[in-house]
Amino acid sequence: MRVLMLSLSLPPYAESQTIRSAYWIEALARRGVEFDLITAEVPPSAADETLCELIPDSVRVWRTPTPAYDRTMDALKRAGNRWGAYLYGNLAYRLYAPDVRRGWERDALRLAREVLQKHPPDLLLSASGSCTAHLAAAALKRETGLPWAADLGDPWSWVDWQHKDTWLKAIQNSWLERRTLPLADLLIWTTEQIQRAYQQWWGTRVPPSLVVPYGYRQADFAPYAWTPAALPLRLSYVGAASRRARNLIPLIEALATARSNFPFQLQIVGDASAHFQTAAQQLGLHAIEFTGRVSYRESIRHICQAGILILIGNKSPYQIPGKTFLYLASGRPILYVHQMAERDDPTWQLLQPFPGVCCIPNETSALREFLTHLTEDAFRAWEQQAREHPNQPELTHFEQAPLTQPLWEAFYRLTRKELCSSSV
Repeated sequence: MRVLMLSLSLPPYAESQTIRSAYWIEALARRGVEFDLITAEVPPSAADETLCELIPDSVRVWRTPTPAYDRTMDALKRAGNRWGAYLYGNLAYRLYAPDVRRGWERDALRLAREVLQKHPPDLLLSASGSCTAHLAAAALKRETGLPWAADLGDPWSWVDWQHKDTWLKAIQNSWLERRTLPLADLLIWTTEQIQRAYQQWWGTRVPPSLVVPYGYRQADFAPYAWTPAALPLRLSYVGAASRRARNLIPLIEALATARSNFPFQLQIVGDASAHFQTAAQQLGLHAIEFTGRVSYRESIRHICQAGILILIGNKSPYQIPGKTFLYLASGRPILYVHQMAERDDPTWQLLQPFPGVCCIPNETSALREFLTHLTEDAFRAWEQQAREHPNQPELTHFEQAPLTQPLWEAFYRLTRKELCSSSV
């Protein structure tokens, strides 16, 4: 089976969707799938070369020029113009449809036509983050009639409808989504909640669909032998964070005001809002470290060496943060800070079977009370519970080898025109 895949979120571009796609490519290549990847050149400020280690040598990679948005952001960052980068990034996010990389579909389509002539594929595959990949794949589908699978991961236009300041982009994306996705032979989501929502919203217009969660690679965690956490106890948040989506200020306030004899240190690993540093300074919290963006390899190390892993939940009832699976695979205690009702939260539903997880609302008072009353004896018992997470069957079926089995089967049926009209 030969797959032509279009996506801007491929190594070395540093984002969560890149990791998801790289996992798939490696797992499916082991099953004999051949890949040609259509993506773009990545500026140094957005690159993580360690992600390239996830891609097998057999995979051919074809690159267009860097999208205009990324060239502009890279130039502003290299010039030290943080305010200009902030302003441009926020305006582009609110106005450009389908997203800030608008227009890349034209470059991707031109290159894909050339590659398609040299290496005719059996299947087209497109993947977010940028929905420009789906626009290009839809055009190829019209031209070639090849089966097309689209990994949306998260909802498309719904993300924009959640915020009042992106209504103009939401209107455009709703039109693009309705014009594009019905052409797909298979839609791929990260949760059953998204799948059900689209089936209810679109009715008979929704293509067949498959849920493939984010998952993890066991090989990433093998180099790190489990050891008890040292004191002061390191609370680690790994990943991007902002006041809008994953607000860490309640945790910072709780740490600054908790009356505990148990020594804590907060570590924020990844891109984080400057508002968090300001809050820590104003509260006099000195036991805090901001690492800035780190590589994928370094993020795994930080996860495995944490005392307690901080996981901030989503505000949407459709998504599960990808790092949830990585946190569980590390065997470290998880403090899940939820931002919605537990009964509606898919992340909490995933985490409930795991004893080494504590669930707290994202409120300063609740977090302060938890930290104030946490003793070393209680923590050590919690730590031993979390140590068993990697061995629990509730987690092991999310490892990439078993996780991608249904995906491979769906692709196999697609290439033989056997995919029925109902959901997989």
